[in-house]
Amino acid sequence: MEIDLAAFRANVARFCELAAPAEVCAVVKGNAYGHGAVECGRAALSAGASWLAVAMVGEARALRDAGIDAPILILGESSPEEAEEILAADATAMVATTEVADALSRAAVRIGRQAEIQIKIDSGMGRQGVRWDRVETFASQLAQLPGLRVTGLFTHFAAADTEPDFTHWQFATFLDACAKMEAFLGPVPFRHCCNTAAAILYPDMHLSMIRPGAGMYGISPGLSAEQMAGLRPVMSLRAKVAIVKELQPGDTAGYGRTWRAPGRRRIALLPLGYCDGYPRALSGVGQVLLRGRRVPIVGRISMDVTIIDVTEAGDVKVGEEAVLVGTQGGERITVEELAQASGTIVQEIVSRLSPRLPRVYVNAA
Repeated sequence: MEIDLAAFRANVARFCELAAPAEVCAVVKGNAYGHGAVECGRAALSAGASWLAVAMVGEARALRDAGIDAPILILGESSPEEAEEILAADATAMVATTEVADALSRAAVRIGRQAEIQIKIDSGMGRQGVRWDRVETFASQLAQLPGLRVTGLFTHFAAADTEPDFTHWQFATFLDACAKMEAFLGPVPFRHCCNTAAAILYPDMHLSMIRPGAGMYGISPGLSAEQMAGLRPVMSLRAKVAIVKELQPGDTAGYGRTWRAPGRRRIALLPLGYCDGYPRALSGVGQVLLRGRRVPIVGRISMDVTIIDVTEAGDVKVGEEAVLVGTQGGERITVEELAQASGTIVQEIVSRLSPRLPRVYVNAA
């Protein structure tokens, strides 16, 4: 995997420009969608982001261990048992249950400091968060707990890229819930609700902060090329040909003998497979780039090997570079293409790419 940090910084800067005067919280959960949380976290902050967001306290701790001292928001549900670890990581916890709020309060009082928290409001997503019509009860309970400082109220849109009416309903519901909570808690510094799609499509919803994820990495969460204009792909995936073989008519290749050579064919083996996160669903339907042209994947992708038919590509040699994501010559294969062919979303494609794949960072300065 090659990660272009110049492209990443440019994407983050684009969101900072789009959001101004609102702040940007760069989402680097899931190892920065597979791109490397520490490297991308540092790059996001250098490009103008003021916050980082992760899913769990272990991810926050890894950023702190790497020397990152910016504010970190834990977006996921923490357990009461993690309260002291959250405080030790100097992270801001998402709180949506009295159990977690009480545990953080007790831990904060015990060590003589405040625990910074942000409250998530479920405005229709149906996952984490205090349900919008129960916020007053929750806020009244929270107001009784010592040692807590509420720095933000936030929600998450369920279908910002496809359902504008529901998105506007969620936004109005969120604002109403915020007003009800602040009646008990007093003014709260941050309100935020925009992911990548909402940040691009609904500038009137930026409030005091946006939380871009996929768009920072140059991948589209369901938006058109025009809507993604100005955001550059960050990641490419390459492999060197490990073996070239001659097959006779009728020979088969791969598990299950699902592919049979229609004539004399030359195949090449690439040393990566589904263990590396390359989707097995691309078996027999995906393509890679070799010598600047598309060549088909044949047979089943296995744990460590992907087979391609290079017959039409000429006298391919061991050591030549194949491109699974990225550009070569005048051709390009995108993450979006892989996701569509695999029947999934771009976020799953990139976040599942295995740590076994070396990450090479370019344009770091």
